[in-house]
Amino acid sequence: MSEIDKLEFVGREEHLNRIITLVQKANKLHVVLVEGRGGIGKTWLLNELQNRLNQVNIGTSEIIDCDTPVFNDAEDLCTQIAKQLYENTYQEWLLRLRQLREDENHLSQTAYQEERRQLEKFLVDEINRKSKQKRLVFLIDTVEKLGQAEGRAEVWEYIGNLCQQLDNAVLILAGRPSIARQILEKSFTEAELTYLELNEFTHEDVQTYILSKEEQLHFTLGKDLVQKIIVLSGGSPIMIEFGVEYAYREVIPDWLESEDIETIPARLEKTGGFEAEMVRHITQLRTSMDRLTLLLSRIYPLDSSDIANLLELSIEDAQKLFIDAQSYFFIKPVISGSQIALHDIVRDLVNKYVWADIDPDFEWRKRDSRIASKYFEKKDYQLGPQKRILEVQLYSDNYNKAANIEFLIEELKQQREFNTRRWLWNALEADPTIGFETWHEVTNTIRSQSKKFSFVNQLLAVVKQFEKQLNFDQRFKLIIFEAKLVHALKDKGTTENEVKKLEAMLADKSSNSSHQPDLCNVLGMLNAKLHLYEEALKYQQKCLSLVQEKKLASAIPGVANQVGYLYRQLNNFNEAEKYYKLGWDAAMEVDTPNKGLTQVMASIQNNLGYLYGLQKNYIKSEQCFKAAIDMWASVETEREIANAEIASATISVNEGNYVKAKQLLERALSRCNNEEDDNRILCRAYFHLGLNQWFSAEVLNEAVWDVTQVKWDLDVLSQAQDALEKSLKLAEKYGLEEELPGIWHQTASVYWHLGFQKCDRSLQEQALKLNDRSYHTSLEYNDRRYAIDSLVGKAEFDYYAKAYQHISDYARELSDRFQSYQNTYQLYFGRMLRIEGDVAFQQANYDLAFAKYAQGIPQIFQDGGFGPYSIQHELNLLQKKIERLPIELSKTLIQQLKHHWQDNKALKEWCDQQMFLTRIRATKQPSSHA
Repeated sequence: MSEIDKLEFVGREEHLNRIITLVQKANKLHVVLVEGRGGIGKTWLLNELQNRLNQVNIGTSEIIDCDTPVFNDAEDLCTQIAKQLYENTYQEWLLRLRQLREDENHLSQTAYQEERRQLEKFLVDEINRKSKQKRLVFLIDTVEKLGQAEGRAEVWEYIGNLCQQLDNAVLILAGRPSIARQILEKSFTEAELTYLELNEFTHEDVQTYILSKEEQLHFTLGKDLVQKIIVLSGGSPIMIEFGVEYAYREVIPDWLESEDIETIPARLEKTGGFEAEMVRHITQLRTSMDRLTLLLSRIYPLDSSDIANLLELSIEDAQKLFIDAQSYFFIKPVISGSQIALHDIVRDLVNKYVWADIDPDFEWRKRDSRIASKYFEKKDYQLGPQKRILEVQLYSDNYNKAANIEFLIEELKQQREFNTRRWLWNALEADPTIGFETWHEVTNTIRSQSKKFSFVNQLLAVVKQFEKQLNFDQRFKLIIFEAKLVHALKDKGTTENEVKKLEAMLADKSSNSSHQPDLCNVLGMLNAKLHLYEEALKYQQKCLSLVQEKKLASAIPGVANQVGYLYRQLNNFNEAEKYYKLGWDAAMEVDTPNKGLTQVMASIQNNLGYLYGLQKNYIKSEQCFKAAIDMWASVETEREIANAEIASATISVNEGNYVKAKQLLERALSRCNNEEDDNRILCRAYFHLGLNQWFSAEVLNEAVWDVTQVKWDLDVLSQAQDALEKSLKLAEKYGLEEELPGIWHQTASVYWHLGFQKCDRSLQEQALKLNDRSYHTSLEYNDRRYAIDSLVGKAEFDYYAKAYQHISDYARELSDRFQSYQNTYQLYFGRMLRIEGDVAFQQANYDLAFAKYAQGIPQIFQDGGFGPYSIQHELNLLQKKIERLPIELSKTLIQQLKHHWQDNKALKEWCDQQMFLTRIRATKQPSSHA
């Protein structure tokens, strides 16, 4: 049989004319919603509308079919709409959309929704710009498939909101009954939304329809066959199409022609009905088209290359089949005609009736999926080099070509992600247990290395379809994977709920003991995120003992490193060093370290460098940081090198080496070339740069005896303000909740000093608000370090403002709420005592003042402090206070200090020095506290 053009569907003239009239005349019209069951003729209606609207000078889109796996959300539909506009609009849209999707799991909800609104506004503005020339109509089919099931209400709210902003454009939406109608009817008035329902044809309509088909095909079915089709089709257009076209193509069942209409119903009752019989001939697989139909019922959409590989045909034969297939009424072109798919109702029928007959044990389908999985896997890997070639061109070509190459890269990324989803779906379909291991390896790499979390979530939705078919161990592995996503992405409430769920699993006596190490490890990670370091340490220590007991040598380095980190957070430096070295020694036992182990070893060296720096062992600290950077460089991990440089800079700040710290931080910032991927590193780098600039802004003056007299270089302090505000902007934009308390508090300190020196009360008010926000958020998030620091900040700001009346309340709150953490945070407890002493000194209550200094200074000494809070700074100020007092009073107070500091050799020697200086002063003139 020669090829024929796809058969034209006739009828529905009333619906067509009504829609065309509405589109031409109703200026307020935004949406025409056409609903009806599968096979009722909605797609044909859109095809005919496209032809007729083009004839009346209305800009009409290609038919956008949502029945393809690329339509995951409203933005996917908007991508296809953007394709119908100017080419540069589509390019700009795709670049912005990819950016938004990468942002989704980094941005705070407020920032993300604002970016989403801006993206929507861009598309609305572009549609309105084009529709100034003539009215635009966008034809969209199978809309019930748009979006994931759980999010369809949100999808339709988005589309409704978008349509309301259009000046001269209409969306014609066709699909089966769905939530779309009830959502859209809430959004629009009757003038803005028209609803049409398509129903089955009457017997007379069917007869008219068949007559039109015979005229079109120059083919006569015969009166008897026409009567049978009228009765058996039930007025369903797609069943009529089956009858007419199959008769024309000579694949109609023999019984339909030979048996009487009276006996046919009894036959059909046994075999599944007329619709089952219309697809059952495919079971004979007489033609390549039958085999293609089977393939498309499960793996779609396909291009000619896919068909060649999956059906093992030559390229020429596959191309011929690809073209021939589109002449069948149930095959539809998708993705701008580059691929084909089955009409959804036919796909349902084939899966329901054909596969059940020919593949009752699913072996055939699994074999097809195995072939498809291998094919799409190969295709996936081939796309990687294409992306790298484009990236090389991006950096080598001139500026004018760059935007187009960036667009091509984004389009390739989209194509590869779609391909990866098909690869992994088929791997899981072929064999869920084997496929899961492939899925986990691929998806875990994307999660841990490229951190494309929006794509990870799409792949998670893929595996969820097969969750019930996984074995117990794999379901547990999936739980751990999801917990790590919570750790990476979710807020405090979600993290707390995840902890409760996993703790219940750990307490379950029936649970497999082999899972306990992973459970303990992820519970440790989640509790650390919540700043519950004691709880986190409990779980990580249990995890470590379990992996040691089970001799899981490869796991020991990473877990020991985490245990060391938690001890360091609790200021137990000896235990931290012990576990870091335990992890290092375990890693050294591995003969051939892989990339993962190298990264763990680099992390241990980085952590040791930071630890030694806190202990003022700067030579060892520098050696460890260099080793960490060299290791990360060997596996080309710029992000981690930047982390090491930030850690090293932090120690340089503590050391007072501000020039070196600034160089390290600027180098770290230069390594971060993608804000979305590197937002946390950028946030921390700007934070520490702000601290560095703040501390280095102090104008040294030996005559200063009180903190309120310290002067600051306003230019450098403004640089500190700029860096901290950049850090704050990143933290708020990307929802880095755990970073906010520290940024708010340190930004408040810089605002305060700027405001105090400039006599700018508004800056000081901002400082008070930010610091108060830091305090309350720290309490909410269990961040004891910044809860304590910001509470001391309240006292410090009040001291500057001479508002002394509340300072004792802050000191009492510090003692009542945080006394158990005094040994961990001695610097801040010492500073609070020093502030109380300064208040007493200002009030000339010298006994009380020096009693407070006697308590507070040793605590600051024990920590060492940093910047304006270093022990040297504190002792210098105390020395200048002593010099302002009468000689005899000075001697008495120095003796009191020495008595209290008997067990601290360095401080006792400092007292001896002050006594000698006081004696020298006695030979000159007496001082007084003015």
